[in-house]
Amino acid sequence: MATEYGGVHISGGHVSGPIAFGAHASATVNNIGVPALSRDAADLLDRLEQAIAAHAASIDEPGKASRDLADVRSELREASPDQGRVLDALKRIAVRAAEVTVVVELVTKIRELFA
Repeated sequence: MATEYGGVHISGGHVSGPIAFGAHASATVNNIGVPALSRDAADLLDRLEQAIAAHAASIDEPGKASRDLADVRSELREASPDQGRVLDALKRIAVRAAEVTVVVELVTKIRELFA
C-alpha cells in the first residue's frame, strides 16, 4: 500500500514544538527543565541581593524579599528545582519592590531564564 504525502504548509504564526511528517516519522523534545544555578543566574541573583540591600528603605518588607531570594537560591540548588516555587518567589519580590526599578528589572531578567 503506497502512501503519498503532499507536504506541510504552516503559515500565519509561530510554530513552537516538534513537527514530524511522513511514515514512521518521529519528533523528540529534550526538555532540560529550569536552568540550574548557572553562572548567569548566579550573577543575576547576586546583583538582585545587592539591589535589595541597597534599596531596602523603598521595598515593602525587605526582610521577606531577602527571604524569598534565599528560597530561590535554595530551590535552584535542588536536583529537580520546582519552577513554580521559583517564579512565585520572584513575583513576590517584584511586588514588594514595585517602586524600585533596578530590582524589578533584575527579577524580569531572572524570570526570562525560565521562559
